[in-house]
Amino acid sequence: MADEPVHILIVDDEDRLLRILRLGLRNAGFNVTTAGSGEEALDILLKKDIDLLLTDIRLGGMSGVDLIYELERLDVQLPIIVMTAHADVDTAVKSLKHGANDYIQKPFTVEEVEKLIRDLLAKMPSAESPGPLPSLDEGVSQTEKELILKALEQSGYVKAKAAKLLKVSERTLWNKLKKYDIS
Repeated sequence: MADEPVHILIVDDEDRLLRILRLGLRNAGFNVTTAGSGEEALDILLKKDIDLLLTDIRLGGMSGVDLIYELERLDVQLPIIVMTAHADVDTAVKSLKHGANDYIQKPFTVEEVEKLIRDLLAKMPSAESPGPLPSLDEGVSQTEKELILKALEQSGYVKAKAAKLLKVSERTLWNKLKKYDIS
């Protein structure tokens, strides 16, 4: 199993993006399956051994968020990255709370997606040696801190803009920055 390539399922209703990602990620050494809808993706996930899900948030029919909710309900455990064409932090936060591990905002390059996938897989505990699970508070705090850092990065480290991206007051953001010792 250790020598087998990571099997990624990519879900997007845009054929051109699916082709670009499939080709680029295959060239990077991944085994890639694609789906054009959330319903098709769910069917594949229940039948095939998939190691990582890369899904668009906005799909016709079952959305990427709905797909994540359904996987959570069915207790399907796998790393998930959501793609969005919108700076929709609320939706990204919802998906992170329900099983997604990270998100990437369109437009992006195949290289950026590959790096995100490799970084995420490197953080994942291996099946052979599962590490201790963090407490719920620790997990939520880590996710919150990561979202704050991403918002700061996207806003050019302008705190007022970052607060708007996160849809919180500047005072709330200031308190969170203090809590997580982010300067």
